[in-house]
Amino acid sequence: MKKLLFKNAKVVSAHGIDEKDVVVNAGEIFKVCEDGEGEDVMVNILEEGEEFETIDCSGEDKYLLPGLVDAHVHFREPGMTAKGDFASESAAALAGGVTTIFDMPNTKPATVTFEAFAAKVELAKEKCKCHFKIFVGAAEVDGKANLEEIKKIVADDELRRFLAGIKVYMAHSTGDMGASGVLEAMLADEKLREIDGRVLPIVVHAEDQECLDEFAEGFDLSVPGNHGKARPVECCLKAVKEACHLARKHKRSVHIAHVSSREELDEIGKFKDGLVTCEVSPRHLFLNDGMYEKLGGFLKVNPPVRSKEEVGELWKGVYAGEIDIVATDHSPHTREEKEGAGGGIAPSGMPDVQTLLPLMLNEVVGEKLDLQKVVEMCCEKPAEIFGLENVGKIEDGGRADLILVDLGEERIVGKGEAALKYKCGWSCYEGWKLSGWPEVVVLAGEVV
Repeated sequence: MKKLLFKNAKVVSAHGIDEKDVVVNAGEIFKVCEDGEGEDVMVNILEEGEEFETIDCSGEDKYLLPGLVDAHVHFREPGMTAKGDFASESAAALAGGVTTIFDMPNTKPATVTFEAFAAKVELAKEKCKCHFKIFVGAAEVDGKANLEEIKKIVADDELRRFLAGIKVYMAHSTGDMGASGVLEAMLADEKLREIDGRVLPIVVHAEDQECLDEFAEGFDLSVPGNHGKARPVECCLKAVKEACHLARKHKRSVHIAHVSSREELDEIGKFKDGLVTCEVSPRHLFLNDGMYEKLGGFLKVNPPVRSKEEVGELWKGVYAGEIDIVATDHSPHTREEKEGAGGGIAPSGMPDVQTLLPLMLNEVVGEKLDLQKVVEMCCEKPAEIFGLENVGKIEDGGRADLILVDLGEERIVGKGEAALKYKCGWSCYEGWKLSGWPEVVVLAGEVV
């Protein structure tokens, strides 16, 4: 493994931007040193006859960021590999500057047993091109919560290293995994509280199934624009309230996935005492329900995209620190499925992992966001919430996952050399002109 020197780097953290040299050795950040001192440090650690590679980071628009952590993806393997797989979607992740992903359990078979989890880990080891962890799903198996299956995973020293946490679906999203009744069982079980010195994360898809069933009556769901009307904010808010109150009852933290409304943020804000964290997905920040006419079924996701006004409220939540992290909920489907081929109803979900960073950087270029906030929400906070050690920051001893970005680089999504790497081959952002793209991506010390 060649040693790397990032020279003249503007190193970004949540707290500021500092001009530094960064020396990488054996997959780790050996030293973050003063600008101009990197070569001296490098010479001192070189073996006889060994070479190193210098990456010049000088330039007004170039900045060095930690690799992004996307804590919410659906790479579709096993069982749905026509939509995507570990190889294709991880290649897209790296192209977008995402170096660590957490994969969700609604695959075929669902990742709700020890055997399914073990098999999925082996698939990911073989095919995933970036760092990964995997969620086990909370579900009813043979009429009761699958606590024992999860405990078997936790007890296995090898598998436990790949366990991102427990995912609870309070409604059926994609597949039959709605399991609001098992949330309290997961929160109450002391053996699933702390693992290897960290709290085992419980992530909640917060939509109430009874509420959804009530609102869905009378809507023709083959019409994409009716999707949001059939899954209103009220159903999310009801589930968020239940999850938050159960967290307080059991003094056990939960993480709310893909918030989509001001009402949810206000409720979560009542529990911001270390118990409840939350995320927002790019689709809920950059897309809105006025786009159904253009995008049709391609816009369908769960929870649905909301109004422009609601999007504005979510951005206020980002600026005010009410939202902890950005995670994509990357969830590809084929074009044929999304177009409703054969008279079918388009499934919910869209690809997002390759465009997460460019979308956020475009906000920086537009002076609506600063780079420190991007690093906080996409690197540092996800690592903190999900207990990743030596990840998400550029500091001595950290894993050398590094992204050199160029804010002056302008590309059109889906065109030319920046073509999408998703197996599904499409994006709702196709044709968007974005400023700010990854120029160099380093994974554990290797330029990839």
